[in-house]
Amino acid sequence: MKILVILGSPRKGNTYRACTLIEETMKTYGDMVFEYLMLRDADLAKCTGCFVCFLKGEEHCPRKDDAPGIEQKMHDADGVIFASPVYGMNVSGLMKVFVDRFSYIFHRPRFFEKKALLLTTTGALGHKDVLKYLDLVARIWGFEVVDPRGTHHPTGGYFPKPPQGI
Repeated sequence: MKILVILGSPRKGNTYRACTLIEETMKTYGDMVFEYLMLRDADLAKCTGCFVCFLKGEEHCPRKDDAPGIEQKMHDADGVIFASPVYGMNVSGLMKVFVDRFSYIFHRPRFFEKKALLLTTTGALGHKDVLKYLDLVARIWGFEVVDPRGTHHPTGGYFPKPPQGI
C-alpha cells in the first residue's frame, strides 16, 4: 500500500514527528510505502482566480508549477495523509496555498477510490476547526476520510513518544 503524506509545515517539527509515528504504527499492519511531500519544498504558485481551469480545464492553467505532478502523486497513492499545524486558528499558509491551487477539484472531484487521514498539531487551540476544514476539503475532493486526528503540544517542543490517540 502506498501512502502520500502532504505536510503543510515549514519545518520538521511536531507535525512531521506525528506523521512518522503514524507511519511506524501503520507499517506494523503490513507492507506500506510512505512518501513525504513537504509543501515547503514544492513549487506551488498561488492561485490568481483567473477561472481558466474552470472554463478550459486545469491543463490550461497559466501557472506553471509542480501542481500536475502533485496531483499525479495523489492519484498514484492508495491513501493520503493531509497534515498541517494550526497557524492562526487555521491550516498553515503552505497548506492553504495547496488547497487553493487545487480548487478546480472542488468543481470536478476525482479521488473517490482514495482514503484520507487528517492530522493537525497545535500548541493550544484550533485543531477542531482545522480538522473540520480539512475534512470538508478532502470529502468534496472525493476522499473517504478514515480518521481525523488532532494533537496538542503546549510546550511547543518535539514530543518524545506517540501522543494520546495515535
